[in-house]
Amino acid sequence: MLKKILISFIFLSVFAAKSDCIEEIELEKENLKLKTVSDIYYGQIDNSDEISPFIRIFSKNGLKFENSYINSVKIGMHYGGNLTYTHIDNGHSSLMHDFHDVTPSFELKFNENKSEFGFKYNLVRDLPSYSNNFTKKISSLYVTHNLTENQKIVIGQYSRLPSTYNGSFGTFKQDFVNKSQLGRTFGNVRAAGFRNIAEYKYFNYDIGLYDSTRYMKDFGQGLDFTGNIMFKPFADIKDKTGSLKFGTTYSLGNYYNSYHLYSVYTAYDLKKFHFKTEYAKADGYNGIVNSKNNAGGFYAASAYDILPKLQLTGRYDYFVPDTQNSRDNNTEYTLGITYKPFKNIKILLNYTLRDNSNSANSNMILFATRLFI
Repeated sequence: MLKKILISFIFLSVFAAKSDCIEEIELEKENLKLKTVSDIYYGQIDNSDEISPFIRIFSKNGLKFENSYINSVKIGMHYGGNLTYTHIDNGHSSLMHDFHDVTPSFELKFNENKSEFGFKYNLVRDLPSYSNNFTKKISSLYVTHNLTENQKIVIGQYSRLPSTYNGSFGTFKQDFVNKSQLGRTFGNVRAAGFRNIAEYKYFNYDIGLYDSTRYMKDFGQGLDFTGNIMFKPFADIKDKTGSLKFGTTYSLGNYYNSYHLYSVYTAYDLKKFHFKTEYAKADGYNGIVNSKNNAGGFYAASAYDILPKLQLTGRYDYFVPDTQNSRDNNTEYTLGITYKPFKNIKILLNYTLRDNSNSANSNMILFATRLFI
C-alpha cells in the first residue's frame, strides 16, 4: 500500500509539472495574457482582458461593477482531502480517507469596497456531538467594515479563532497535513462574535468577544475573549535579515466550565528557510472538545524550499493532555514533502512516528491534497 501511495504521489507531481509546461507553451504561442487558472485566482487580469463575467466571478477580485453600491461579487471553492495509512505497534493497521473540506464560498463587497458580506459552507463537515446538521457546516457568516486601511471590524463567524497561533491557520496555510497537537486540541475552531483585526507595519493584533459555543452549537452558555498580538521588529530590513514574527495569544471564557489558555510563538523566514515554534498551556480549554483538564504542549517546525515548487518539512511535537498525570504525554515526529504545482494547489506527503506514553506507538503515512479558487 505504501508503494501505491508513493507511486500515486510521483505520478501526480509529474503530471502536474508536465501539464504546466504544456499549458504555458500553448498559451505563449497564442500570445494570450491569461496563462493558468492560478493567474485567474490571483487577479492577474484587468478590465481590458476579454474574459467572460462567469470567469471573472471566480477571480481573486471577483466580478466588478461600476457605478453601483455593490462593488464586486466573488464565488470560490475550497477542497481538502486526506488519505492516511496507520500501523500500530500492537499489529493493527488501517487505511482511511477523509474528505474534510468541500466548501463553496460567496463574498460581496459594497460601500466603496469598505464593507464585505461573506458566507462559507463546508458540505462535508461532521461534528458527531452537534445535533443541528445545518449550522455545524457553516464555516463563515459575517459582515466586515474597514475602519481605516489598517483596521477592520467583524460581526459574525469569520476565520478560526487565534486561541493558538498554529490553531488559527487555514488548512491551505498549514505546512503539514495535520496541525500540531496543541493547535488541533486548543484551537482550530470558529465562533460568532465581535472582532477587531488590525495590521500595521511593526505589529498586528486580532481581538474579539464571542459567544463561547463553537460552530453555533448552543448559544447563550457563556462568553469568550480571545486575542492575539504579533510583533514584526525587522519589517524595515527583512530583505536583509529575514522576516521575524513573535507574539502571544490568550483565551478566557466559560462554556459549562471555565477555561483559560495562553501561548507564545515565534516564526522566522529567511529566503528558502522557514521556522515556527510555539508553547501553550491551558487551565481547561474549549476547542472542538470542551475539557476541564490542565494541558500543555510545544512544537518546533522547519521547512526548506529545495525547488521553487518543492519543499521539505519537519516537526517535533510534544503534548501533555493532562498535566496532573506527568506520565500522560504524546510525542510526534513528522517528516514531509510538499509540492505546489500552482499557487492555489498543494500536495503533501507526511510520515509521522507517534510515541504514546499510555498506549501503543504508531506510524502514519499521510497523503493530502488542497485546492482553493
